[in-house]
Amino acid sequence: MMKYTPPSEKEQSAGHKRETFAKVIPIFLQYKWMLIAATTTYILFNMIGLVMPWMLKIAIDRILPNADYLLFWILCGLMAIVYLARFLLRYIAMYMIDYTGVRIVVDVRQKVFKHLQSLSLRFYQEYRTGKLISNMISDVALLNMLIRTVTQFGEQFFQLVLISALLFFINWQMALVILLTMPLHFLNFRYFQKVVRKDFMHVQEKTSEISASLSETLSGVKIVKSFAREHGESLRFFKTLRPIVELQMKVTVDGILQVSCSDILTVFTYLITIGFGIRYVQDGSVTIGEFVAFYSYVAMLLQPINIISSLSLTLSQGLVGASRIVNILNTIPEIKEVEHPVQPQSLKGKIEFDNVTFTYKKDAAVPTISNFTLDVSPGEKVALVGPSGSGKSTVTNLLLRFYDVTGGAIRVDGVDVRRMGLEAYRKQIGVVLQEPFLFSGTIRENIAYAKPDATMEEIMHAAELANVAEFVHGMPNGYDTILGENGATLSGGQKQRLAIARAVLKNPSILILDEATSALDTLSEALVQQALDRLMEGKTTIIIAHRLSTVQNADKIIVIDAGKMVQKGTHEQLMAQEGVYKDLYEKQKKMAKGDLS
Repeated sequence: MMKYTPPSEKEQSAGHKRETFAKVIPIFLQYKWMLIAATTTYILFNMIGLVMPWMLKIAIDRILPNADYLLFWILCGLMAIVYLARFLLRYIAMYMIDYTGVRIVVDVRQKVFKHLQSLSLRFYQEYRTGKLISNMISDVALLNMLIRTVTQFGEQFFQLVLISALLFFINWQMALVILLTMPLHFLNFRYFQKVVRKDFMHVQEKTSEISASLSETLSGVKIVKSFAREHGESLRFFKTLRPIVELQMKVTVDGILQVSCSDILTVFTYLITIGFGIRYVQDGSVTIGEFVAFYSYVAMLLQPINIISSLSLTLSQGLVGASRIVNILNTIPEIKEVEHPVQPQSLKGKIEFDNVTFTYKKDAAVPTISNFTLDVSPGEKVALVGPSGSGKSTVTNLLLRFYDVTGGAIRVDGVDVRRMGLEAYRKQIGVVLQEPFLFSGTIRENIAYAKPDATMEEIMHAAELANVAEFVHGMPNGYDTILGENGATLSGGQKQRLAIARAVLKNPSILILDEATSALDTLSEALVQQALDRLMEGKTTIIIAHRLSTVQNADKIIVIDAGKMVQKGTHEQLMAQEGVYKDLYEKQKKMAKGDLS
């Protein structure tokens, strides 16, 4: 898998900019006609604006000396039409740019979200959720800035060429002198662009870190309050804010310096224009009207130069966000389907682990799972037990194909899981975890998550089987009760039963129970176990358990230690032999009686 890394300074080079543009352009091309129309409209808007200085020239050279009031009123009418046309063109252009920008941001967010869901669990273990949220919100929003920048660049460049032509038309000597000062403006912006680009890149990274820190703290707010760590967390958050404040102030100071230098150069250009203008007016090379028009065009010329130069700063900011988005989209999913996958519509539930070896890290000295072989018959209930960190959950992660095996193979109904369509295959598997995740919607929506098109009768039937109806009926809004984030209003047992109801509604061929009752009190455990017994009927079930008392009735118990299968058999068979299982069972029995010796 290609690991995500934020863009480095090297990656912000001209070569990387071109590469980023090449990858972003296909997104923009989906709206090429709208962008072309918007840019063309902006160009027309600016072209019409260039008429105004020429009208001023006519007023000074022809109307004032001759007191030609008819021409004056004609000129006033034309000015009114020009301003009205500019207003309409600007409105149309801004609307099209804003609409296109919003559509692209929405499309890219959908694309990024879809791609994130295709990435393996390893990606999420290496990348903080808060940073991903920052990428989805702020970095994608920078694409809108990039769109505006690109269209503005085209518009301003065209205006720059047109104004330069008009200056040469009025007086080529004066135009040549003025254009020789233009490189100073570009050098000014170019210098500050490099400084601001580097700082802005760091600002974006720090913003992502703040999002990650905030997400982590808010997710663990119960622990924070339990340990009375509110003040400590506030201080920690303040420490993460301080660097970004300093960086943003540096960007602000650099921006002020850049504007100040630009103002000095602008005044310098105006002084040169006035100096040469007076000389050429005196020797009759240009009229006063031509000089006023020339001066106006110089002022208009500085605008696109300043905008184009400042756009390079905006462009850098937009490319920083675009680069981070492109990096995510370029992250190759570790788990991929074969070209023509098998699409199972139903499974019998026969599972085979054939000499499976797996390691989370390629350079690990010892594999997490080593030479693991196991056959599970359809409808059989198999328990995986062993010390913490022995590899039990890894076995089920491999079965779900969250990861691919390093060696060996896993087959279900005789087909290697790597040859199956991921969606079709995982739809046949139900999972109930120790800490089930619930969404912030209603109880009905959470149960129906396994089957969005389920009828209310099916949802209520699943709730009855999972002992959910018992507490739902006591709620004011019943199945339409809003749960809050991760079911904040429910107890641990209620959450667990909701998760079971979700699995009941899914009606899977294979069931995985990962410590499904370990964190519950006696009453809750009895209700949950009753629901689980109903759920397991006729299904191939893999049970991960820490408390061995909950798996005594399993058809087969597999004891895993240090990633290897060390024992296999029924509860009675394993208790009749010395080994890990018997030792664990007797220790737990003593702990249950309060004997910790």
